Amino acid sequence: MDRSSFDRRWIGSLALLAALMATGCQTVKTPEEQIAKSNIPRELDKVSMPDYVVEPPDILIVEVLEALPGRPITGERLVRPDGKISLGFYGDVYVAGLTLDEIKEKIILHLRKDLTDEVLGLVRLNNETGQTEEVEPAKTSRVFVDIGSYNSKVYYVQGDVGSPGRLPITGNETVLDAIQYAGGLIPTASVPNIRLVRPAPPGACCEQTLPINITAIVNAGDTTTNYQLMPGDRIVVYRDPIVRTTLFIDRLAAPFNSVLNTIFQYGITARTVKTINAPLFPTNNTGTGTGTNNGGTTPVTNLNIGSGAR
Repeated sequence: MDRSSFDRRWIGSLALLAALMATGCQTVKTPEEQIAKSNIPRELDKVSMPDYVVEPPDILIVEVLEALPGRPITGERLVRPDGKISLGFYGDVYVAGLTLDEIKEKIILHLRKDLTDEVLGLVRLNNETGQTEEVEPAKTSRVFVDIGSYNSKVYYVQGDVGSPGRLPITGNETVLDAIQYAGGLIPTASVPNIRLVRPAPPGACCEQTLPINITAIVNAGDTTTNYQLMPGDRIVVYRDPIVRTTLFIDRLAAPFNSVLNTIFQYGITARTVKTINAPLFPTNNTGTGTGTNNGGTTPVTNLNIGSGAR
């Protein structure tokens, strides 16, 4: 078998294998017709998020109107990896996994060891009865707790986009927003093959994989697959099958190309060395004589000079 025939068979085998891989099984996705009839939140049918649960590395704003002299409580507080925030002189409070009302109540109860109930607004005077009455910690107006920065709730954009990565979620983003924030699709992206993967709890019967028709979203204003994003969502932009096949063949053929190039370079080097070792003037025994050079005998070639030479 000559080399050209071997190369053709090898390339054909690679192309067949790559085609099989490119057309292999894909994750089962929900049909768009079924999505259109469902109540999945999307662009024109968004839902409100549940009460925000604080997690690291969110930033809280905590203010107490009247704290100890020289020991104010005001400004931003980072939720540390251990789930706590620092109140400086007053110590640390564990807030991870709690809503804002729960955090406010916990901070007030924590501060009761240093501040009075009057300062914390836990008691007030009833003007009608003239007596003091208790106020629920979550309803006091003398302690303020809010979110300074939403950092813990995110979604992910992966694949062939300009800037894949992790992006914060505020509850209003859609698929189109996410792709634009990630830098848009790049030329190698497979436009018909974009998915939204919504995480399922361990032991769930199946994953929720939703197709994204980005062409209909952009060109026709179709909101069927322009879903409202939820925390933890993954948008996956797959690569075009032709590009995947080309890259696969290149990676598979790289070692063989390296060997062939080595053999080719060795052949060139061998021929070059053989050429260098060849004599500059070929030996011609016709019409030769001998001459004396420092006592030695050397061959002398008779050159035929034209008759006009002197």
